[in-house]
Order: sequence, then structure tokens, then C-alpha cells
Amino acid sequence: MTHEKDESRLDQTLKGYQAIRMDEEGKKEIHERVMESVRHKEKRQQRRWDMRPVVSFMMAGFLLVIGGYFLATELIFSDDTEKSLTVDKENDTVVEAVNGGVTPYTNLEKAASAKFGTEVHIPFHADVPLQTAFIINDGYTLDDEEFIGDPVVAAFVYSTLEAGEEEETSEELSELKLSPSTDLIYGEFLVNDKHMVGLNILNGETTHIDRINYNLIGEEKRIAGKTVYYNHLKKSIPDTFRISFRVDEDVYAFYFNAERVSESYAYAFVEKSLKQIGE
Repeated sequence: MTHEKDESRLDQTLKGYQAIRMDEEGKKEIHERVMESVRHKEKRQQRRWDMRPVVSFMMAGFLLVIGGYFLATELIFSDDTEKSLTVDKENDTVVEAVNGGVTPYTNLEKAASAKFGTEVHIPFHADVPLQTAFIINDGYTLDDEEFIGDPVVAAFVYSTLEAGEEEETSEELSELKLSPSTDLIYGEFLVNDKHMVGLNILNGETTHIDRINYNLIGEEKRIAGKTVYYNHLKKSIPDTFRISFRVDEDVYAFYFNAERVSESYAYAFVEKSLKQIGE
């Protein structure tokens, strides 16, 4: 293999340039062009390397600000959303109840309706829970053992107070517990002093007409488009507001402990209940 064949193409090119003959003026011109080209290249590289960190830093800062804003917004409002979502769910339960939706008392309504012999509506109120539910029957005891009678009143007690051990020996509770006419279907009995709201539902077919009429005596008012009868029972113990109305043949009578709730609270409670009961 000859020496010419061993030379690379680059070597041959360089030798070609070396073979070009030029005077000193031409060499100087070539040298200046080459150096100018190198200087331009170095300036371009310098500008490019100087700007990249600046642009990168600016972009990172911009993204950090924007991302931080959305992250902070999410963190700040997430709790409120969960709380509002909480507020909205309770309200939805109430709204759905008007159309036969499910409430915490739906199963109890079915059980009470079966025992009571007529459809029972138990309003749900998040601020004051249901503590007691029982059915009162009117009849007699056969051979001192079996009680014969019909259900006349379904009673429901709402309160933020619960039954305590101090009530176990009270005469009031003993009479309720020992009476064969009283059927406790939910919770525990509460003494009257701990009642906040009581709801008595009178069965229109089995309750005596005098008791029905007595629960419908009062000043006529309109609440949620419904005619109701308001009475302030000042001689009762405790002092009581009563608001009652008919639902088909049955009578719903709300009793409010005036020592624990205000009259305005009583009206608001009945209004909310009526929206759930519907007709």
C-alpha cells in the first residue's frame, strides 16, 4: 500500500490549501477573516451560555409562582369545601326526604308505621337528635297478663340531653316502664325536664275524637303553606308551646319546652318538619 493511499481525506484537503501560493497581503487578509470568524463564534457561545441560566431561572420562578398560587388556593379552600360539602349533604337529606328519600330515621319510620297502623313521618333535625320513641296503646289487660288494645299515639322525643342514671328511680319513668300500654321502640325514656321537643302523632282511626279535638285547639296560623294551630300552654309543667296540624286523618302535635327553646325556634322547627312530611 503506497503512502498516498494512507493519507486521509482531511490530510489531502489540508495539503491542498498548503499548495496554494499567495503573497503577504493575501495571507494577512485570510488571517483576519479567520480570526473574525472565531471571535463571532465565541461571542455567540458566550451570549448563549449567559442567557440560558437567566431564562431557566425566570421560567422556574414563573412556574413556581403560578404553581404555588394554585397549590395555596387548593390548601386554603379544601377544608371549606369539605365543610360546605358537609353542610350541603345534610341539606340534601332534608330535601330528599320530601320526595320519600332516605333519612337516619327511615327504618324507624317503617317499624313505627307497622306497629302504629298508619303511616308515620319522623322529621330529621341535625341540631337536635331523636332520643326516644314509643307507642301508647288504649285498651285493657286481660287476666292480669295480656294487654288488649289499639295504638292511639306514637310519641317521639328530641333533645340534646340524654338519659342518665339519676332517672332510673324517678316515679315518672317507673310509671312509663311498668305500663303495659307503653311500647318503647327506640332509645331510652327521658323525664319531661330533659325534653326539648316532643312529637305526638294521633291515629285518626283509633284515637278518641275528644283527644283529637283537644290537640287542634289554638290560634290558626300558616307555616310553609299549611294551616297549623298554635297554643301556649302556660299551666303545663314545664311551660310549653304546642303547634299542631292534620296529615290526612292523623294529627301531628309538636310540644316545645319553653324553658329550653324559644317561640321562634318552635316555628322554624315546625316549618322544617312540614317540608319533610309533605302531603
